[in-house]
Amino acid sequence: MTTKVRVNLANPLELLELPGVGSEQADAIVTFRAQHGPIRDAAQLADILGSGARPELLSEQVDFSPSDGTAPEAPGA
Repeated sequence: MTTKVRVNLANPLELLELPGVGSEQADAIVTFRAQHGPIRDAAQLADILGSGARPELLSEQVDFSPSDGTAPEAPGA
């Protein structure tokens, strides 16, 4: 069984394990989390990643558990 990437806790290197995610997309995820808080679901992640991102594929490989309030990129940290 494949381990899911915890998108709200993953660092940029870990985010590269997601299908179709390169360094620019990983940076976009980290920036989004810093500005808006945790990513809620695959549809929101697909919006962040832009064209070509497939929510159904992402939902199979991503854990959307919220980040800890003390995560470095958490708002208010």
